[in-house]
Amino acid sequence: MAQEQVPKSMVRRLAIGAKRKDRPSLLRDLRSKGVINSLWVAAGFFVCASAIVMLRQNVVAFRPGQYTPQDIRSRVDFTFNDKSLLTAAIRDARNAEPRWYKLNQNGWDDLQDALLALPKILADKTLDQVPADLQHNLGLTNEPGALTAFHQLGKNPDDAERYQNGVREFVKALRGIVVVNTDDYLKEAQSVVRKSIKLEGAGDVSKDAIYPLTDEAGAAAAHEKLVKLIKDAAHDKFGPWSGLHTKISLFALATLKPTHLLDEAQTQAAQNQAADRVDHMTPSKATVSYKAGQIIVGHGLIDERYWQLLWAENQAFNAQLGMQAIKLKLGLAGIVLVLTAMMAAYVAVVQPRIVRNAARSLAIAVLMVMMLLLAQLAAIGTGPLYMFGLAPTILVAMIVSIAYDRRFAMAVSALHGLLVAVALNQGVGFFAILWAGSMTCCLMLDTIRNRGKLVEVGGATALAMIAVTIAAGAMAMDPGTFIFENCLYAGGAGLAVGFIVLGILPFIEKLFKISTGMTLLELADSGQPLLRRLALEAPGTYNHSMQVAVLAEAAGEAIKAQSLLCRVASYYHDIGKINKPDYFVENQTGGPSKHLNLSPNVSLLIILGHVKDGMALAREYNLPQQILPFISQHHGTTLVEYFYYQACVQKDQRGQPDQPEISDLQYRYSGPKPKSREIAIVMLADTVESAARAMREPNAGSIENLVHDLTMKRLLDGQFDECDITISEIAKVEQALTKTLQSIYHGRIAYPSMSSLKSPALQPAAAEARTA
Repeated sequence: MAQEQVPKSMVRRLAIGAKRKDRPSLLRDLRSKGVINSLWVAAGFFVCASAIVMLRQNVVAFRPGQYTPQDIRSRVDFTFNDKSLLTAAIRDARNAEPRWYKLNQNGWDDLQDALLALPKILADKTLDQVPADLQHNLGLTNEPGALTAFHQLGKNPDDAERYQNGVREFVKALRGIVVVNTDDYLKEAQSVVRKSIKLEGAGDVSKDAIYPLTDEAGAAAAHEKLVKLIKDAAHDKFGPWSGLHTKISLFALATLKPTHLLDEAQTQAAQNQAADRVDHMTPSKATVSYKAGQIIVGHGLIDERYWQLLWAENQAFNAQLGMQAIKLKLGLAGIVLVLTAMMAAYVAVVQPRIVRNAARSLAIAVLMVMMLLLAQLAAIGTGPLYMFGLAPTILVAMIVSIAYDRRFAMAVSALHGLLVAVALNQGVGFFAILWAGSMTCCLMLDTIRNRGKLVEVGGATALAMIAVTIAAGAMAMDPGTFIFENCLYAGGAGLAVGFIVLGILPFIEKLFKISTGMTLLELADSGQPLLRRLALEAPGTYNHSMQVAVLAEAAGEAIKAQSLLCRVASYYHDIGKINKPDYFVENQTGGPSKHLNLSPNVSLLIILGHVKDGMALAREYNLPQQILPFISQHHGTTLVEYFYYQACVQKDQRGQPDQPEISDLQYRYSGPKPKSREIAIVMLADTVESAARAMREPNAGSIENLVHDLTMKRLLDGQFDECDITISEIAKVEQALTKTLQSIYHGRIAYPSMSSLKSPALQPAAAEARTA
C-alpha cells in the first residue's frame, strides 16, 4: 500500500507553526535568565551616557592657568562681549565723574568771629598773659611788640570800627576761595581722569581752583597759593596798620577750617549714574569682533579673560556646524555604543549574576551615569578639572571593588575613565591619570577590616595620580604653578573619595546587599545578641561553631578565598539549633537521647528543620545577605545517614519484604548545594569537626584518613558540582583542615595523681614530668 502524501501547503503551515512555538520559548528563556531586563538597563545607560557625552561641545579644552605652546586662532567669525572692557569703562566713568562738595557755612564765619574778638581778648594784656596757642597763631613769640597795635584798637573807637570793617572786607574777599581737607585735595590732585569738582549750588569747579589747608607732600604748591591769596587780602585791608596785616594773615591761616566738605552720598549717587549710563551702552563699549583665522589667544598662560574668549569662540563654532553637528553626535553615540556593548559582554562573562539580577545592573548603571554627569558638569565651567573630573571615576572604582571584586572594578572604572575623557575632551595624559588612580584603588582595596583601610587606599590613589599628573604636565609643557595646582587637586580627589566612601559605606552595603570586613568583624563579636543566645541556649552548638570557624578560616586562607567570611559565617551556620537544642547530640549532657522514642521520620524532620529555623532567625536578627546562603547550603543535599540507617534497620526488623526499599532521597537535606567556594569550605569544616569529635583516640594518622574520606565522600556525592572550587583547591582545603584538626587534638603528657607524688620513689619522676 502506497504511503499517503502530505500536501506541501500543510508542510509549510506545520513548519511555520513550529517556528512560532520556538520563538516564545526563547523569549521566556532569555527573560528567565534576566537578559531582557539587563538589555533594557544597558539601553538606558547608552541613552543617558550619550546625552551626557554630547555636552562636550560646551567644554573648552584649556583651563585658566594652563600654558598653550602655540597661538590659538579663531575657527569662525564671532563677536565677544568682553566683560573686562565693560568693567574698565565703568571704572573710568566712575573715576571721571566729579566728586560733590557741600558748603561749610562755619568756615569763613568762624574766622570772621575770631578776628573780630581779637582786640577784646588782647586788650591790656601783656605777652605773658596771652594764651600760648594764640601767641603761636599771631606770631607774637617772635614780635611781642605787635600787641601794641591791638591795644590801640581797644582805646580808639574809630580805629576799632575801622578794624571791624576791615575784617569783614577781608573775609568777604576770601569767601570765593574753595578750601578743602588736605586728604581730599590729594585724592583730587592724583586723579588723572577727573578734571573738576562739583560744588553745592555752584556747579563745576576746576580742581586747580581748590586749595588744601596744610602743605603736606603733594599739596605744598597749592598751599603756597592759598597763603599768598590770604596775605594779599590782609595787606589790602590792613596795610595802614604797620605789621598788623602780617598777624592777621598768620591767624587766618592757623584757624581757617575747610570751606567745603566732601558729600559722600551725592558723590556715590553721581558715580552710580555714570556707571549706569555706560552699562546701557554695552554693545559699543564691550563688544569686540574677531575674524576666522585671527589669533585670539597668543602662546603662553591662559587667564580668565582668555578662557571667556575661547568659550565664546567655541559657542560660535558649534552654532555654525549645521549638519556637521549631527555627524559629530553620531560619532560620539557610536563610541558610547561600542563601549556599552563591550561592557555588557564583559559583565555577562565575568559577573553573570548581575545579568540575572536587574536591580544590580540598574544600580551600577545609575552609579556610572551620575558620576559621568558630575564630571561633565564640572568641566563645563572653570572649576578644578583635576578634582571633580577625577574623583567620580575613583568613586566608581572604590564602590564596585567593595560591592564585587577587584578584577571587575578595574574593567568598570577603565570604561568609565574612557567615557569621562571623551566627555571632557581630554587627551591621553588625563586618561592616564584616571587609569593610574583607579587601578591603584582597585589593586589595594581587597578586604576592608578597619576604617583606616579606606583612608590608606585613598592616600595611595592620591600619590599615584600626583605622580602621573607631574609626568602628564611635563609632557604638555604646562607651567610649574599649573602642574602644582593640578597635583593638589588630584591628591585632594583621591583623599576625598576615601573619606566619602568611609561615610557612605553602610549605604553601599545595603544597596548592593554585601558585607565588608568591618561589618563581618562586628558580627564576629561574641556580644552579638544572636551569638549570646546561641551560647546560652545551645552551648554545645556554640562550641562546635567556634571550632568550625577556626577550621574554615584556615582552609579559606589556603586557597585565597574570603577567609574572614568563612569564619564569621561559621559562627552562624547552625543557629537554627537554638529552637530544639536537646535534639542535637552536641547539646546533650547525659541521659537518654530525645530521639529514642521518635521514629526516624520524625527525627529527620527535626534535624532538617534546623536549616529552616536558622533562616528564620537570620532574617529576624537582620543578618547580612552574605551569611544566609551558608545557613541554607552548608549541608547541601547530603544524606542524614544515622536516621536513614535507622529507618532501614527498622524496615528489616519488621520483616515486610513486599514493601519498597527506602530511598535515600527521602533522607537528604533539601539543599541547595554550595554555590561558592566559601560555602563548600564551611560544609567540609562542619563535617570533619563533627566526625573528629566522635573519634575515640584521635591521632595524626586517623585524623588525616578521616578528613580525606569525608572530603572524597562529599566530592563523589556531587556536593561541589555547583560551586567554582577546583580539585586542586579541594586538596589544599583537605590539607589545611587536617593540619588544623591535628593541632586541635594534639597529644598531651599524662600527669600523675597527687597520691603518687607523695611516694618518695616517684618524686624525681614527677618533678621531671612537671618540667617537661
